[in-house]
Amino acid sequence: MKGKLILKPVKMHMEIMEELERRGLIERLAPSREKHRVPVGRKEGRGEKLYVSRASSGGHTLVACAIDNDTFSSFATHQENEEFLLLGGVDERPMYLLICLLSREELLEKMQKGTLTGEDFVLLDCVFNDPELSFFVMKEGVPHGECAYGSGRPATFYVTECEGIRLDKIDLYKDYEVVIK
Repeated sequence: MKGKLILKPVKMHMEIMEELERRGLIERLAPSREKHRVPVGRKEGRGEKLYVSRASSGGHTLVACAIDNDTFSSFATHQENEEFLLLGGVDERPMYLLICLLSREELLEKMQKGTLTGEDFVLLDCVFNDPELSFFVMKEGVPHGECAYGSGRPATFYVTECEGIRLDKIDLYKDYEVVIK
């Protein structure tokens, strides 16, 4: 008998994004953040690296993504960070981003025991084009996946990631029925 994961979308808002950041799951990329302000002198330009991927993962790439799937069939982890750029979203289906609050190991253990619940996840109803919410780093090893809900044009967004990044899938649907309320 399959377990049931009941997931309730939460519209992206400052408090939930800050909580995900406190948990070490994401890092918001927002121009208003003091930690992202680069000290610069008059008539000077300068940049600072926020992080550097491992050389073994290859070069960095910009990927345009379209989601035309109402399941989290690509729920997975990556061995590196990836940046989400939620640009666009006009006249498109809503996009949900499912983030597990557990490590991959904890998630797999709970799946095996049949003790996984909707409380182990945050289901974000994504907000596009907001400088405080729509740009963030998904930290390496965080289980996550996207889906588009409803009818209409597929949801689109961008990610930057390492050229050699792996998609280490986790089959949520093997032992669970996933329900979005």
